[in-house]
Amino acid sequence: MDPNELLKLLDLSAKPARPPDRAAPHAIIGTADFESVETAGPTALEVDAWGLRRGRELIAESERLQKSGTDEFAAADFFAAAFEPEPKLMDSCADPRRREFLAQMLDTPEYRALHSDTRLDDTAASIAAGHFAEQFAKLKKDDATKAGGSAPAVVGGEGDLEHEMTALRAVGKAVVEASKEVSDLKDAATAMGLGPGEPGSNDPRAIAELFRRVRNDPALRRISELAGRFRRVAQSKQRQKVSHGLDDVVGVEPGGDIGRLLPSELVRLAVPELELDTLRRLVERQTLCREHHAVEPVGKGPVLIVTDQSGSMEGAKAHTAKALALALAWVARQQRRWAGLVAYSGGSGERLLALPPGRWDESALCDWLAAFIGRGSDLDLPIEELPRMYKEIGAPTGVTDVVMVTDARCRIPADLRDRFLVWKRATKARVVALVIDNPPGDLALVSDEVHSVRALDPAGDAVGRVLSL
Repeated sequence: MDPNELLKLLDLSAKPARPPDRAAPHAIIGTADFESVETAGPTALEVDAWGLRRGRELIAESERLQKSGTDEFAAADFFAAAFEPEPKLMDSCADPRRREFLAQMLDTPEYRALHSDTRLDDTAASIAAGHFAEQFAKLKKDDATKAGGSAPAVVGGEGDLEHEMTALRAVGKAVVEASKEVSDLKDAATAMGLGPGEPGSNDPRAIAELFRRVRNDPALRRISELAGRFRRVAQSKQRQKVSHGLDDVVGVEPGGDIGRLLPSELVRLAVPELELDTLRRLVERQTLCREHHAVEPVGKGPVLIVTDQSGSMEGAKAHTAKALALALAWVARQQRRWAGLVAYSGGSGERLLALPPGRWDESALCDWLAAFIGRGSDLDLPIEELPRMYKEIGAPTGVTDVVMVTDARCRIPADLRDRFLVWKRATKARVVALVIDNPPGDLALVSDEVHSVRALDPAGDAVGRVLSL
């Protein structure tokens, strides 16, 4: 090799290597540099494109969110916390306080109880999101007020603990208020036959519109609340009803009812080697059980609820009477029976509403519940008009349960009483009367059952008897 070329090579090897260009694509970046480059996301929870769009829609729809100053990303976070089956926190968020608020909320048992009612329910989740946003906005406002008069809190110190406690208090208030309103929503929707498991519409917009109407009308709100109490009593009474025909054994079928187990299956429970296998088959409903034939007819006739709306019923009496009527209509629907609502005020007019066992007209039902006649005349009960009303409302034929609710001391002439009894026998009607704060008078002469009560108390025996029809 030429000596000059060898000297050049030695000269190049002696030069220090060029440091890597920090702007080069393959430059090595330290941990601190990486953290500075990484940017936190706008949401504290994992939210997909649909969730972000739903957040924008909530801002446009909700006056509560607009007043609280919530942006679309915060709205998407709060909606996802209520709607998503398993909300997941992001590692960081552009708003650390919002992430802290949500982290504390997701960890509370009260939130988990609320979440069971809001997950995958658009209307309930939207209501809960509004309360979350409202309380978070107040929390941010309090933080700003405190920061203006004191130094920032030190992480890990006493100030940081106060910081967490204020967030926890805001979380608690948000969950409590959201739970109450979601419960009201469920009561209103169920009372009107809407929502999952009901024959009415499951459209979130229809349910939201109904709830807005109920929430903005104090009378409807009170009736819906009372109807929920009556309905829970009705559920209990219906479960306690005795099923007829259990003595008619027609065969053997697989099942898990201990009361219907064959003797051979009961013997297996006493054998240690077979006990666990028998218990497994019992849980999986594979054990041999007696099959019974019920003699009670499946189809029943209509239910007609007749409520007094004269001036003396105005206020609490009218609200409870309508709530009871709504609960009885719910019972009829569960039994797949036709129901009719009749509101009367002496001889000065009536309002009729038919509720077939399928889809109800929720708007017409709200109108019936919200209105009040408030007049009256010499005629205490619609005994004379009831046969005509029965025909006009379109009640189907069959054994009919007629429930009358009034506060009047009834006077029924003998000829009118006889005509009503003839109609009652022709239509196979069974009349049960509830008389509020008055003796029944002549109403006892045309009724199969009469109950005089001080008030329509859901826990009362008379109301329980009516709800067990």
